[in-house]
Amino acid sequence: MKSQTRTHYERRLEPVGDYLGIGATFDRLFMLAANRGLLREGARSFGVYFDDPEQVAKEALRAAAGVEVGSGTEIAEPLQRLALPAGRCAVLEHVGPYSELDTAYAWLFGGWLPASGEQPGDFPVFEEYLNDPKSVAPSALRTRIYLPLADKP
Repeated sequence: MKSQTRTHYERRLEPVGDYLGIGATFDRLFMLAANRGLLREGARSFGVYFDDPEQVAKEALRAAAGVEVGSGTEIAEPLQRLALPAGRCAVLEHVGPYSELDTAYAWLFGGWLPASGEQPGDFPVFEEYLNDPKSVAPSALRTRIYLPLADKP
């Protein structure tokens, strides 16, 4: 577990429903961004998850699919800008299928956070996808989970 400071800019589309269904939203996002000349080699991709799936019904879950772009890049509908926060984050890297991310989240929120003395910040948890699910086996997927942390007094 480590903390990092970073700011990223994203284009987003807001899916509603089971978080495991966000892949279709990423497909649409990449198609739109590519058609508009917005994708660049090595651009990072992120998912922002606004709701706790243990407290919100699957059909009401909100998330944003994003791809890194420059801060001055012009964005047109249906794409929107979402700035990821600059500040401290707890960072956990998960290797394995997306369907098993709940285990990493359970440890992060149920084990690490209570023992850490830290408090969550005011931005939802987000994920960075470090490889492409279309080109690697599910067991080799690498996902970096970022939990923004509150500033220390």
